[in-house]
Amino acid sequence: MYGINAKLPKKCFSCNMCSGSQKVQHVYIWGNFAIPPKHPYKELEICKACAIREHGKKSKIKLTEVIEERTEKWLK
Repeated sequence: MYGINAKLPKKCFSCNMCSGSQKVQHVYIWGNFAIPPKHPYKELEICKACAIREHGKKSKIKLTEVIEERTEKWLK
């Protein structure tokens, strides 16, 4: 699925999108828009700042409401 797919518990990691410093924070799973065969589907572990930037600042409330539902689907 394209966009923010899940919010995982906190862990120490470096964001794959902005290459931020390694620190303890929530991990968000972001899936790209696949255009086969040159651009296959990939999932990246990103930080909260990148997740808000990808989802949109005006849609921040919607992200917090929808993320629980998407996380359940992604974990299955």
